[in-house]
Amino acid sequence: MSSSTSSSDTDPGWGRSLLACAGTLIGAALLVLALMVVVDPYDSGKLGLLGIDGVDNRLTQITAASRARNPDFNAAILGNSTAQMIEPAELSRATGARFVQLYMTGATPRQQLAVLDFFLRNHRAVGALVIVADPGWCEHARLKDEGGVPFPDWLYDRSVVTYAVRLISWQAIEQAFQRISIGLGRRQRMNPDGFVSYEDIWPPGQFKDIGWPRDPAPALPAEMRGTFPEIAALEDIVRTLPPDVPVVIVVPPTFAATVPKPGTETALDRNLCDVALKKVVAGRPRSNFISYRVDNELTRDRANFADFIHYRPTLARKIEQGIAASLRDGSSAKIDF
Repeated sequence: MSSSTSSSDTDPGWGRSLLACAGTLIGAALLVLALMVVVDPYDSGKLGLLGIDGVDNRLTQITAASRARNPDFNAAILGNSTAQMIEPAELSRATGARFVQLYMTGATPRQQLAVLDFFLRNHRAVGALVIVADPGWCEHARLKDEGGVPFPDWLYDRSVVTYAVRLISWQAIEQAFQRISIGLGRRQRMNPDGFVSYEDIWPPGQFKDIGWPRDPAPALPAEMRGTFPEIAALEDIVRTLPPDVPVVIVVPPTFAATVPKPGTETALDRNLCDVALKKVVAGRPRSNFISYRVDNELTRDRANFADFIHYRPTLARKIEQGIAASLRDGSSAKIDF
């Protein structure tokens, strides 16, 4: 009787080849993972054996982790790009605290809170916190992040396993070799305190008609108008801080034409949001709430803005002075704006 079984089905060489291929792939994956463990490509502090300091990456959602865990700093500025022009070095000189800039382009309050939590987990002693609260903090419901720059929750998660799972990727491998280059002195790390001016992108004298602030619609039903979940989450975090840690909350300036008109529903809603933000720091020593979102001579001058929401150094210096005064004198600070 003849057999219909092909020689390939009975040839043990095929099985050995498949096992060898699988072994090679597994071995390569383990080698990559070992490299990731040794290098810690995102400088998260969760892994890493080489002691390389810093990263070189333009994605602020990624680089904030390296800065937020840096032990050279004990105070932080948090926000999206509306916080970007506040210079940490200026605040450090004025207050004696060591400030790091943790702004993230397009970041939502939820993302900012994740970075704040990461900063606090990595600093047992905190000198001060500055929160720059754009209109996103005034939403009446917690929203899922949609669009914009994807946020790496896995990077700020407490779990080392969650972090490690993300490290076998082309992006992580590229980042690892960048970190190795930094360690070898062949590549420069980004500014450790996180300050990056957008004056190079939007030179002085230019104003772009973009970036109208996204004020949330007043809540319906009306009884929800005093509800601000993101602010409540911030309040919960601030409540856990030692009483001697000062917190300053700043509403950033916008071009005067975008300030809600008095008496409108939007203005009334904005006032309720300001009340909620002020409550977060009420009674806290050397803490303050400052709203720079006003219609005055400074905010009517287009030369002070790059667009409707991004202000230039002239206003940034004023804001820094107000923050420094607040960290010294609390709610009695004299605010010149």
